[in-house]
Amino acid sequence: MKLNFNHRGVKLFFITFAVAGRAKALSKLVDEKSRPELSALGEAVKAALLAIHKVNEAVGVSDFIIMPDHVHFLMVVDYERDKNVSPLFLSHRVMDAIEMAIGRGLVGGKAGVTPRTPLTAEAMAELMKEAIRFYNNAERYGYEGSVIHQPKAAAKQALRVVRSPEGSAVFFNRSCYIELSFSPAQLRSIRRYIRLNPARALWKAKNPDCFVRRAIPREKLLANAEKLPPVFYAIGDLTILGSPFLFHVRLTLKKTVEEHREAIDEIVEKARRGMIPVSGFISPGEKEALRRLKAEPLARFIKTLPNALPPKYDPSAEDSRELAAHRLVILSGMAETAAISSLDIRRSQAAAHGFRQNCLLMNEIGAALCNRQ
Repeated sequence: MKLNFNHRGVKLFFITFAVAGRAKALSKLVDEKSRPELSALGEAVKAALLAIHKVNEAVGVSDFIIMPDHVHFLMVVDYERDKNVSPLFLSHRVMDAIEMAIGRGLVGGKAGVTPRTPLTAEAMAELMKEAIRFYNNAERYGYEGSVIHQPKAAAKQALRVVRSPEGSAVFFNRSCYIELSFSPAQLRSIRRYIRLNPARALWKAKNPDCFVRRAIPREKLLANAEKLPPVFYAIGDLTILGSPFLFHVRLTLKKTVEEHREAIDEIVEKARRGMIPVSGFISPGEKEALRRLKAEPLARFIKTLPNALPPKYDPSAEDSRELAAHRLVILSGMAETAAISSLDIRRSQAAAHGFRQNCLLMNEIGAALCNRQ
């Protein structure tokens, strides 16, 4: 993976890696308000994350959550102190250190069981340094590339990697997800995502049907709308789509939130009386309306997307809460249209035009849904 960014100043990277086979070996979920209860392996992961700063003082971890089968963390890199830091390289060395600890019998155990002598951050730092040394001298072992990706006999013996119960070559899946945080708003969103991840997992476990994408033929949703897409996709409580009390919300970008205040008050009042707003909730005015709707215990709402709803859609923490409460439906009429980020829009006129066209179609779908006979 190659991230496009300059190596100047402080950069923040949102990183995720998962246990091979998605085995639930790191922790167990307790409740919506508590952090997961770590297993011995989970404690080793925690120690390894805290060890990153001991390996390189230009790098640290500010936020993290250790889920049963995966880990999210926010890596902070000061490129004024070290311009050669690779967040992906260090993430892999975290995995290596834990696998080395497993292979050497230094850690093990089930979720919720604390080892008698937990590995310290200092001990994990030494294992990470050993993995880095091994990687830098890999050719001495007749080995090229990442330490783990194609483990040869000498590499496996040097790292003493054990196989997982599922038979994988390593304990962690090397398909590491990494995202660079570009703005304060995105950073707040990432930190909130990390903090609420256990609650999201529990919401999904308790309400699985509300998180499954379903295809809806156009004729079942809209009549006489041949110009609109033939299939729609939605997640949430789909009975909401059948309500005869839908109304379309579209608040222009040309007005401030304060200028939209009267319209927002009206939207909230309609929702209190059982009507259901339909909107992309994209403009500042629409976002403020959504914030107030979420504060209304009985309000329900439909969010339309200006892009496709993928089969494994990962809703935000806030949307997950509303989906689990059977208050929200997320709807898309676009089969393959990728999401366009705010960064893409700022950088590319074509992306900005594409996003506008997507929004026009999204609003057309919302209006048709509310005006159906």
